[in-house]
Amino acid sequence: MKPSPVPPLFQAWLSGSPAPAYLLSGDGTGLADLLAELWLARFRAEGTTAEITRWTPADIERESPDAAFRTPSFFFRFRMFVLPDLGDLKKGPRDALLAYLGAPDPSVILVLPCSDKAATRTFSAVSGVRSAAPREDQVVSTLARTAASRIREAGKELSEDAAAFLVRWVGMDFARVKEELGKLLSYSADRREIGEEEIRTVCIAGGEVDPFRLAEKLVRKDKQGCLTMFRQFAAGAEAADYHGLLGAIAWVVRRRLADKGAALSPRRGGEILTALSRIDRGMKGESRLSPEQLFEIQLLKLLRGGPG
Repeated sequence: MKPSPVPPLFQAWLSGSPAPAYLLSGDGTGLADLLAELWLARFRAEGTTAEITRWTPADIERESPDAAFRTPSFFFRFRMFVLPDLGDLKKGPRDALLAYLGAPDPSVILVLPCSDKAATRTFSAVSGVRSAAPREDQVVSTLARTAASRIREAGKELSEDAAAFLVRWVGMDFARVKEELGKLLSYSADRREIGEEEIRTVCIAGGEVDPFRLAEKLVRKDKQGCLTMFRQFAAGAEAADYHGLLGAIAWVVRRRLADKGAALSPRRGGEILTALSRIDRGMKGESRLSPEQLFEIQLLKLLRGGPG
């Protein structure tokens, strides 16, 4: 069996022998399942038996990680465990994982997503743990490449732009993207090409507010419409959701700037991208304001003079 194409982000990891554990932090937590599937594809291509087990926070609190990882398998050469976000675990399970990683089982591979900065520092310092904190653009590119590749394997086409739109639409999580790809393939039937229209029709957006519609209202200086949508978004948003909104707005603006027929001047586009850069820096620690406050301040400035 031919292994699945390996995205550039993971080529160094997949080209050598497997490590005891892989830590994905920053915007990369949603890539944990993809990394496990890439290893599984490589093992199968080599004729090596392997399996993937996915644990929830409840599983890891109920089970003894050390006992589970060290219990030998008579059927699989390698056993991969995709663990829940380390940021969601209590101190006891985290300490148990650290103790295990001091002397890991050579037949076990752990994939560790981690949104907690302190836990990331602790686990990335453990000998044998390979770690990465990919940027948002790297995550979007990795998921988009994977989506386009899987659509091609099914005999259909998904353009680079449409694949990036899909990731922005459903969220930067491989499990979600994979689920929506299955729906798209079923819906497209005899149609060979899948585009933005099919994605909007079939796929569930990652959130109650369509970030791309919000971006269009910002571009058009629809003050009332944009602020209403943003406040609706903010009412149920978590910190990570603001990074997705930032990326969606940037994607729309850059696409409109590249389209010479679109009614977006370079000056207006530049103003929006500069404001997004300020928001991004603020969310990365240059400001004590909340993501909601950072966004609303910049949106009010960008929408100054708009209707409403």
